[in-house]
Amino acid sequence: MFVPNHLHLLVKGYIKTPPKSEKLLNIWFTQLVTNVGMKVVAGPTSVYVNEVGNEGITGTVTLATSHASIHVWDKQNPAMFQFDLYSCSDFTPEQVLSHIDEWFGLKEAHWQFIDRNGDEFKVIRSGKFKKSLAEKLYTFLKIK
Repeated sequence: MFVPNHLHLLVKGYIKTPPKSEKLLNIWFTQLVTNVGMKVVAGPTSVYVNEVGNEGITGTVTLATSHASIHVWDKQNPAMFQFDLYSCSDFTPEQVLSHIDEWFGLKEAHWQFIDRNGDEFKVIRSGKFKKSLAEKLYTFLKIK
């Protein structure tokens, strides 16, 4: 029997290679959902927004256990993104941050992982992701 565990991850960060096509972002969402062991029930749906000052791509996916969404402002350097994943299934911030890093080259991110099970929300953990010089070198060598 499925027992919901209401978890919400909020991330604001900066990436090196922002997605600019709807197709790419939809593939990214599908892979993310697979990586965290969830199931897509609708979408993903992504659209590129050309509104001055808000240029970038927005995407959402509906999960059997809730949703995930992202907006990437690609005209900034580095590109900024805001992301959230709310689910009744178990997952970790590290799973999500690693996926963002693998696909888009995560430079830095601030995040909060929130427990929404009770009447009041509780921050389980929060943190800052920033690649160390050793991690950057490892990533560089791994790509070569």
